[in-house]
Amino acid sequence: MACGDESESNPAGLSPDTSKKVIRAIEETIPLYDSVNDLISFGKAQQARKYAVQELQLSDGMVVLDAGIGPGTTSKLILGAVAPRLLVGLDASVRQLKTAELKLGSGGGVSLQLVRGSFEFLPFRHGVFDIIITCFALRDSLDLSKSIEEYHRVCNLTGAFADVDLGKPDGLIKRVASLCYIRYVMPTIARAAIKGRIEGNPWRMIVPTFESLPTNGDVISRVKAKFGSAKLREFLSGGLIVIIARNKLK
Repeated sequence: MACGDESESNPAGLSPDTSKKVIRAIEETIPLYDSVNDLISFGKAQQARKYAVQELQLSDGMVVLDAGIGPGTTSKLILGAVAPRLLVGLDASVRQLKTAELKLGSGGGVSLQLVRGSFEFLPFRHGVFDIIITCFALRDSLDLSKSIEEYHRVCNLTGAFADVDLGKPDGLIKRVASLCYIRYVMPTIARAAIKGRIEGNPWRMIVPTFESLPTNGDVISRVKAKFGSAKLREFLSGGLIVIIARNKLK
């Protein structure tokens, strides 16, 4: 049995209850989203986004999907690099979409559409996007393989897909080190950075999303099974990953 088949027979994703809690937690992070995320990732979160945007080889006039747009951090990078014909931001959270709208403004004359929806059932036609990027969002899926399948469905025949996210290293020692950092160190750093400006510590909800993740090798196998071609770049010893996939006609 091929790796892709094995991945699909072992679904991964959050439970509906955990997903709702994660969405609420993300909404609570909005005022400090970028600053705290850069701090807990030692600046690598933004570096990984920039790497993905560069590797996707975007150009003016493309139709781009930012899936899990959040407060618009990645879309702002895209608009700073190129002028898409259409930039679509998708998120399950209305509050996040409104925040992205405020951050991106008019989009510098670019046609910008914000859509509420889920990764598992994208409300778009087949093959409509030239470029799809999802940053720190794929692990929040209810069904990881179904989400990847949907991204492939709406990506055109010469299109590309990028996933920027936390990684779960394949090696046991690195995986345990990542888990210890996510579970114990990262919430402590986040709490210190918050300094009472946000009630509680919403960054603690990263823990269940990390625990539900397959290993890095498993994730890229799922992507390759759909797109046919993909490469993996690891940051922070595999604790942060970028996957770049391109459609490969069979």
